[in-house]
Amino acid sequence: MISHVTNSLQAALSRLNPTAQVSKASVALPAAASASAKVMFGSQSSEIAEIYSISPQKRVTTPAGMNSTQIQNLMHSVMTSGPSIGFNGLGSALLAQLQDNPGDLTQVLTTAQVGESAVRAGQDSAVALTITTQTGVTVSLSLTRQSDGMAVEIKTSGTLSKDESEAIAGLGEAFQKALNGLAQQPPKMDLSGLTKFDSSILKSVDLKTDIRSGDTKLQSLNFRADDVERWVAYQDQDVSLKMTSDRSQSTIGGNAAQQLLTLSAYDKQFDQARSDGHGDKAQMDMLKSVFRALNESSPSQQSEATTAASTAIRLGSTAASRLSGLNDFSLELTQTEKSINPYRQDEKQSFSYQASQTTENNRLFDGSGTLKQTNHAHLSASWYKPVDASIPLSLNMMKSSQNYYYHQLEQDSVNTTSLNFNTQGQLASVGTTSQISNRETVTKYVLGEVIESLTTPEEENKENLIKLLEDN
Repeated sequence: MISHVTNSLQAALSRLNPTAQVSKASVALPAAASASAKVMFGSQSSEIAEIYSISPQKRVTTPAGMNSTQIQNLMHSVMTSGPSIGFNGLGSALLAQLQDNPGDLTQVLTTAQVGESAVRAGQDSAVALTITTQTGVTVSLSLTRQSDGMAVEIKTSGTLSKDESEAIAGLGEAFQKALNGLAQQPPKMDLSGLTKFDSSILKSVDLKTDIRSGDTKLQSLNFRADDVERWVAYQDQDVSLKMTSDRSQSTIGGNAAQQLLTLSAYDKQFDQARSDGHGDKAQMDMLKSVFRALNESSPSQQSEATTAASTAIRLGSTAASRLSGLNDFSLELTQTEKSINPYRQDEKQSFSYQASQTTENNRLFDGSGTLKQTNHAHLSASWYKPVDASIPLSLNMMKSSQNYYYHQLEQDSVNTTSLNFNTQGQLASVGTTSQISNRETVTKYVLGEVIESLTTPEEENKENLIKLLEDN
């Protein structure tokens, strides 16, 4: 039985025509589009490097119209509590005060001021939040805690209007939720609030975070949202996640109801991939949360997309319903490989999952031509299972411990929908293809010796064409 990611819209089309041809021909599958080449981790960014380049002790406190006493009290609570990227609510407090005091600020609290005995030692951490308005004003907020103290800073590149100050201050709760999620164990990413800003006032939101101990990077995040693209790059010692969403093609984005159905279908596909490859649930839940945050649209963004689409070649409701309703995306989740069997160091416990959607619009000004949407998913995983399910694995250098099955799985699926339009711009036909490849190798070891190794390859190729209009 082939286990694979199935596009919900492809499945719906297949039900319309149950006579789709199926062949067992060899399937040549393209590599999944990768988000890795586009997005760097927060720890690699110039913003984080700049924050660490000046220690808190060397910074100078500047007068501010803000409630500096409240800020100092929050900073003191951060210094005297355990290390946390959440910064005890300091981020939301800083943004909230911008509404009444939209000016620059630098506040410093050194270890010497707090007292060495009161300070809870921990890792170094840094946060950089940059918000740009539609008028071009940039607000940069930074927070850092280092061995010699901590510092917070707000810089503005120009004068903020009342509406701009209110819109930025309104992101305070979402900003704090994002930081608090990263501070949890296991970490969670709550970024949805940072994508739902009023895009008629604000142009973009960038958030970068970093936690490190000496030269060891423990956790980092790089997030951006604007009207053209959204992306996330996250990394800790257990997992890395990169994801992009291309919002430049306004004509392919569906309405809220269509997006909700597709997002729910993807939730099931992601869960199935985790189950097939024995991946980590918390890590896949993180992917699902980020995927929704990057692909959901707020009411104002839905309205803007509709307006933009009216100036482009319209698909029509029938054609649009054949697509996913989501903007093009790519994602990559990679679990840190683990060597849990000292007897066989070449074996790894691993999980890696990629998925993408790409849309090619080859329509002419008269509306004729083809629009093709391709969804691709790839899973690569390896894991152990005991020969005797009643005896937990305890792998060591003793041959008596070497009784297990070692699974290696490679899955690949490519689903394509082609919308073909005639010279009147009418949807004339819909073509769908589905290519699936599944290969699993199971090796059985007893007392450290290979007893058997079985490889099960499965491939499937489907093609279907639905004519909606008769040929002229």
